[in-house]
Amino acid sequence: MKGNELIHKGSVKDIYTGGNTEELLFLFSNRYSVFDWGEMPDQMPGKGIALASMGDLFFSLLGTPSTWQNWKVGIGLTHEEELILKELRHGGVDHHCLGLYKKDPTGLMVKKVNIIPPSFSGGKYNYKEYRNNPVNTLVPLEVVFRFGLPEGSSLLKRVGSIDYRRVLGLAEIPKAGDKFARPIIEYSTKLESTDRYLRYSEAQRIAGLNDFEFSKLHCLTSLIGLRLKDLFSEAGIDLWDGKFEFAYGPEREAQKRGFILVDSIGPDELRLVRNDQKLSKEFLREFYRDSDWLSQMELAKDMAMERGLEDWKSILIDELKCKPLPLNDEYRSIANAMYPSLANHLCQHFGHKKPFDAAMALEELEAMMKKCSR
Repeated sequence: MKGNELIHKGSVKDIYTGGNTEELLFLFSNRYSVFDWGEMPDQMPGKGIALASMGDLFFSLLGTPSTWQNWKVGIGLTHEEELILKELRHGGVDHHCLGLYKKDPTGLMVKKVNIIPPSFSGGKYNYKEYRNNPVNTLVPLEVVFRFGLPEGSSLLKRVGSIDYRRVLGLAEIPKAGDKFARPIIEYSTKLESTDRYLRYSEAQRIAGLNDFEFSKLHCLTSLIGLRLKDLFSEAGIDLWDGKFEFAYGPEREAQKRGFILVDSIGPDELRLVRNDQKLSKEFLREFYRDSDWLSQMELAKDMAMERGLEDWKSILIDELKCKPLPLNDEYRSIANAMYPSLANHLCQHFGHKKPFDAAMALEELEAMMKKCSR
C-alpha cells in the first residue's frame, strides 16, 4: 500500500500505518480463517469489501446515540446496566472506527491502539504488564456473548461443569437449540496461539481489571449484544452469538477505566442465521467440522501442551502431515456469494450505500444453501 507501511499481516486483515501516528489502516483481504489455523487455501472475491462495509456500518450504528435513545429493551436490566445504557443514550458506544478508507474499498481507518503480547515461558503465558493499568491498549480477551446454543457451539463442551454453569447463570445443562433472553457471557484469550476459555476470575486477573472495570465490561457486552440482536432482527436475521474485542479507555475516575470497542463487527465475528441458513463464517466451519484435519489439529494442540510448546501448527504439519483441504466447488460458490449478498442487504436496510452494484439477493442465496450437500 503506497504511503502506508505494513505493520502486521493477519489471517484475514492486514494492518498498515495510517495518515498520522494516531491512526491505523485495516485492509480486509479475501482470505478466511477457521479454527485458529490462520489463512485457509481459498480466497473469496469481494469478501474484503464486504467486511469493511459491514464493519463501518455497525460501528456507525452503535456509536450513534439515536440508535440507543429510542430502543426498547426486551428484558429487565440490572442497576449497573441501566447506568451504562444512560451513558450510551447520551454518547453512543466509544469505538476506534474512523470510517471507510477513500482510496481502497477494502480499507477501514481506525484509531491506533497499543498491543502488549504476553510473554511465553515454561509452557505458560505471563500477563504481568497488565497489572500496570495500561490505557489505549488492547484488552487481552475475546468477550463472547451467546443468545443460544446452535449445533456445534463450543459451549456444549463446557457446561458439564456445575461450577462453570453457576458462573454463567445456568441452573441446568442446556442442550443444542436452546435460546437465552439474556446473553451468556464467556471470556477467552486473545493473544495466545490458541483461544483458551477462562473462568471469570482468571479473565479478570490476566487482564488486570479491578472489580468495577470487570463488571462494566460484562454489562457493556450484554447491552451491545442485545442492541445488535435487535438491529439484525429488524433486517430479518437472527443473531445467535458473537465476540467483541475492547481496548482500555482513559480513566474517568481514579482506577476506573472505560472501554473502547475495537477490531471489527460482521459475519466473521458473529453467528447469523436466516430461515435456518447460516450467513456467517459458521457456514465455512461446517465444511471442516468432521474433517481429519480438524481432529488432527486437536491432537497437535494436546501434544504441544504436553511438551510445553506454543507452536502446535508445526506439529500438525511436520509430524502429523496434515493441512486443510480447499473447499469443494459447491461450498466455494456459495461462500463467494455470501459476503457480498449479506453486505448489500444490511447496508441497504440501514440506509448506507450498497458496496456492490450487483450481488445475489439473500433469498436466492438461501435457496442455494438449502440445496447444498452438507
